[in-house]
Amino acid sequence: MQSILISGNPKDTDVYVLKICEENKVSNFDVNFLKDEKLGIEQIRNMQKRVFLKPFKSKIKISVIQNAEKLTTEAQNALLKVLEEPPSDTIIILTTTNKEHLLATILSRCKIVELKKETSKLSENEILNCQSVLKLLSEGETGDRLKIAQDFSKTKEDALNFIENLIILVRKNLIDEASNRNLSNALISQYLNILISFQKTHTIIYTTNISARLALENLFLGVN
Repeated sequence: MQSILISGNPKDTDVYVLKICEENKVSNFDVNFLKDEKLGIEQIRNMQKRVFLKPFKSKIKISVIQNAEKLTTEAQNALLKVLEEPPSDTIIILTTTNKEHLLATILSRCKIVELKKETSKLSENEILNCQSVLKLLSEGETGDRLKIAQDFSKTKEDALNFIENLIILVRKNLIDEASNRNLSNALISQYLNILISFQKTHTIIYTTNISARLALENLFLGVN
């Protein structure tokens, strides 16, 4: 019937999947979710067997592969045929935080929906807190950096929100300073390297089972 790729943050993609289910009046019995830490060829083959079954209570069924960026190359290749020609009673949905992690052949077979994230605004307290952390990262000792990692990694969600706030602030500082022409090429490069490090750590924490505290410790000990 149709293959759809939804790109955005997990909360928004989940809402969009629910919207598609409601618009097509699909019963919960006919919605199948594939979400696994490892999305390999075996998981995809098992999913494909279910794809060709008839809907249980609805006219159509929906098969959702969440966190599709975790699909191995072999698994993505195994998906190509069914994405190109899904059964007439089936909608296949892939959700991802970053469609660039998927093969071009996957993207070409899907209708792509990109959910634009609204520009986040930090509160005054969040800005002051992040500024204090950035100062400690540039001037503090090893113990200070480890303490920050400990304080902001109580849960995986805490760590992700913390890094997102840092990314927002660093990006804003970079844009503001660059627009005022106050940054040398060396400082611009330093800002960009920090942003890249933050973004990589955010992806690692979100997509793996690594300890959030360990990931933050590795990040902060490497920031200059």
